[in-house]
Amino acid sequence: MRFRKWPKPTAYEETSRKRAAFLTKQRREREALPLFADMVAAGQHSVDEEMARRAEWWPRQQQDRRDERAAVWRKARARLFAIPDERRRTIRALWRECPYPADPYSFADFLHQIEVGKLDITRPGWRFHARVQPRATITPNTFEEAFRQIGRRKVNAGGVPSDADTLLFCGNLGKGILFVDRIVDPGGKPGITFDVRGVCSSDDLALIERLARVAEETAVTVRLVERGIAPTEGRGWRAPHRLLILSCSATKRRDTGWIDAIDRYDGPLWQTVRAVNPDRMRVKVAVLSARYGFLDSRSPIEDYDARLTPDLAQRMIAGGMNRRWPRPPSARMPDTYGDSPGCQIASLSNHGTRPFTDVALAGGHLYIAVMRAFLDGFRDLRCIAPDARITEINGPIGIMRQQIRGWLEESWP
Repeated sequence: MRFRKWPKPTAYEETSRKRAAFLTKQRREREALPLFADMVAAGQHSVDEEMARRAEWWPRQQQDRRDERAAVWRKARARLFAIPDERRRTIRALWRECPYPADPYSFADFLHQIEVGKLDITRPGWRFHARVQPRATITPNTFEEAFRQIGRRKVNAGGVPSDADTLLFCGNLGKGILFVDRIVDPGGKPGITFDVRGVCSSDDLALIERLARVAEETAVTVRLVERGIAPTEGRGWRAPHRLLILSCSATKRRDTGWIDAIDRYDGPLWQTVRAVNPDRMRVKVAVLSARYGFLDSRSPIEDYDARLTPDLAQRMIAGGMNRRWPRPPSARMPDTYGDSPGCQIASLSNHGTRPFTDVALAGGHLYIAVMRAFLDGFRDLRCIAPDARITEINGPIGIMRQQIRGWLEESWP
């Protein structure tokens, strides 16, 4: 049982400060009633008598407190052992992990809350249980409300923006992250084509077409497209595309301001990545951060101190592909902080036009569990090829450094 012992009774310690404080107290009592100062002084006793009284009273008061705490503790334990065995074992396990102070009064109140039904032992309040509902635009009224522009692909040779450029949009209709390309016919024919990539139902396509027709005020064609890497005869994929998802590091550069994540993290694994891949062109590197979630390693971040706990890992997995990270500082603030995992990994795969064919997951057990939970979502977004090779790197730090170096240096078959 978790229990904090009360100190044993000790002798009263007499100091000059205590004597001076008692004399000051008597002086203020006399000054409070100046007309009766002599009468007040006659009823006061000397400082030596006060110190003697305290020396006798102090051990007795401490022992009374110990006896009172012991009586409360014995009464609480009697209530505990009156509970059936299976339920009692669950309560004892909760008491070991709960945030309450380890004293008899808190333990008695802990049992009382369980008895009256205020504390559910299957769903204690200090654990995360609520199913996370990611913020999604379920019933948008306009195209701008459902999608936001994330890029522009220029079509003219001079690079000057024009109305014929292909615009890139990103949105969420509740089924997952969707990427939309707005394409204007280069031949000048009327009508605009919207290419939708992602997990999208026929109802969602109809909704997108209706919103796009209102926004464009012209003929609109909406189609669901799936893009992959074009295979070649007898050679498999045309070119390998490799992704390393690495856990964040507790060791960081303490530079002020914002610097790239791959430069901010300074743990052993990140040192290996920078040493083997100095030009940062061999593979794409993403990071799973306890604060930022999934993030492109080239994204600038601030210095921070956060650890991935089991509770936080469960919240990340429950949030799914649409949950933004980092979270707002307050629940009352708008959920516009950070990006979702789908946006970050999709940007590394050229928004699904070049899925990854070889993926390595490196980090501790909690980080690997979170990474593994998001693989299916990345495949649905066409960020990872369906038959991509998945390599998990986990173990002692020295072995992990060797395995990461070997994975980075190996040649594609």
